[in-house]
Amino acid sequence: MACSECFSGALHEGTPVGREETIHGLPTYVSEPPSGQVKGIIVIIPDAFGWNFKNNRILADTYAKRTNSRVYLPEFMDGHAAPASMMTHMDAIFEKGWMIGKILPTMQMLSGFLPFMFFNRLAVAQPRVYKFFHDLRNHEAASLPIGAAGFCWGGKFVFLLCSGSEKAANGKNLIDCGFTAHPSNLVNPADADAVTLPLSIAVGDVDFVMPLKEAEQVKGILEAKGKDTHEVVILPGAKHGFAVRAPPNDEEAVQQGKQATEQAVSWFAKCFGKLSL
Repeated sequence: MACSECFSGALHEGTPVGREETIHGLPTYVSEPPSGQVKGIIVIIPDAFGWNFKNNRILADTYAKRTNSRVYLPEFMDGHAAPASMMTHMDAIFEKGWMIGKILPTMQMLSGFLPFMFFNRLAVAQPRVYKFFHDLRNHEAASLPIGAAGFCWGGKFVFLLCSGSEKAANGKNLIDCGFTAHPSNLVNPADADAVTLPLSIAVGDVDFVMPLKEAEQVKGILEAKGKDTHEVVILPGAKHGFAVRAPPNDEEAVQQGKQATEQAVSWFAKCFGKLSL
């Protein structure tokens, strides 16, 4: 499921400081911890705007710096991420005005929306995502903890990976823990029931993709498995996309985004600190 808020928001200020490499066959944005001491690897599975979106890269840099982890932001969308210009088109569609003035931005929005939805549907994207994690676990992360952080589109994959249903060739889980903010495309309660690995979720109480009733259902299911290994934080007033694309002029949304970042950083620090691989 996708909604208008999946493609709305704003670009953030700042300059990414990482580098681009090809990692396990995929173009990947790589951000290293300034300390040079790598405690684990975090893989970001992004929102619809993909690996090249500045906000996602800045977030990767923040995670690397704050968690002393190497952060990978791979190109999981095979060149079919939604263009950042869609945020402008969405603004034009929903602003007040004559309907005739919305025809062009609607056509422009659809030209990005339809290819994204077709080329990144679950059956097509899941093999790409899983192959990356298999290769990662079997090679440089054979003895390092792996965390997955997913946003919107990427949240579904974090849930699937946290089921622990698939193992690497070395017999280990593909990841050790996951974090997701405002996930989409979930099938609940089934996806929540299947979770076995540590998972932290940040979601708003006015998220059209995961309505409050569903968020509370997921919270009940996961925290019943153990509040030390699962958490669901429901942020009052937070809308879909707040963790990545909060408009800088919306102070409440900015603070909600910062809260999600703090939640993720604390979660990975906690999980990586407990793991001895």
